[in-house]
Amino acid sequence: MSDWVIIHKSNNPNQSQIIKSVLEDNDINVVIVDKMDSMHKHLMNAEIELHIQPEDVIKAKYIISKNSL
Repeated sequence: MSDWVIIHKSNNPNQSQIIKSVLEDNDINVVIVDKMDSMHKHLMNAEIELHIQPEDVIKAKYIISKNSL
């Protein structure tokens, strides 16, 4: 997963799930990395990250901005 790109960061789990669903509806594979889980609680800036393949970045950014997500 080292070549994947972070397309979105949030501390709002609901927003992250909505964005993930919208991207997946547009045939973009999304992996959620939840740094808010108990293992990462010691991090003050823990967030949920959405990772995608580099070739999907432009399409994903367009979809996110078009849908005001």
